[in-house]
Amino acid sequence: MNTNYRKLANAFEFFKSTIVINLTVCVFPFLYGGLIAFNCSFLSVGLVVSLILKEIRVKNDYMFYYNNQVSKVTLWLGSWVMSFVFLMVVNLVFHLIFRLF
Repeated sequence: MNTNYRKLANAFEFFKSTIVINLTVCVFPFLYGGLIAFNCSFLSVGLVVSLILKEIRVKNDYMFYYNNQVSKVTLWLGSWVMSFVFLMVVNLVFHLIFRLF
């Protein structure tokens, strides 16, 4: 169980390192296209840009994850799934705020 927890913790750390870039890229579609444009760009363009920047800037970090038995594909898919969950929570909060006010 300790190994699985460590893999999940490593995948979550990878996700946290990509979320800032993803949100930064998706600000412009949100400003010009609204929530639907933000949702589409968050799961596609924003995530791809953050993964490309991660690939270019800190390519050696993948060796850390590989040594902890987490593959690059697992990190990417895990990051997409966590981004999807994050997006659903953000949408839920956003819609609750608009319903209340």
